Amino acid sequence: MEFIDRPVGANQEEIHKLETIFQITLPESMLNWWSVSDGPIVYFGFKELQFFSLSEIYGEDIYGVKHDMPGAMPICLDGNGNICVARIAGGVISGFYVVDSSDLGWEQAKIISCEFLKFVNDSFSPEERLNA
Repeated sequence: MEFIDRPVGANQEEIHKLETIFQITLPESMLNWWSVSDGPIVYFGFKELQFFSLSEIYGEDIYGVKHDMPGAMPICLDGNGNICVARIAGGVISGFYVVDSSDLGWEQAKIISCEFLKFVNDSFSPEERLNA
């Protein structure tokens, strides 16, 4: 994994604000991720993930995700017109999904992983998962 852009990490106050707005407790892996870099772009050779900063996630309705996908928290774009979201149920993240940003909805979404680091390090690109 190569960082194309690596902004400074988020502080605890920003992370707590995200947890409060989405009424969740983030897994340790996500806390560590955002504390190292808040909104990085990472490249794996076969895929690129353009992570949103915390202020982008809680500050705007990215692509209408809040409206079209209740219980979703936007995570990143894949560079191919797809958006990756975390599905929130019962105050926890139940999975990480990909969906075409022009056709939002849980019916169209495909699961990538139930764990954040497995989502990030998936051996397939979100585009490949979506079209499988």
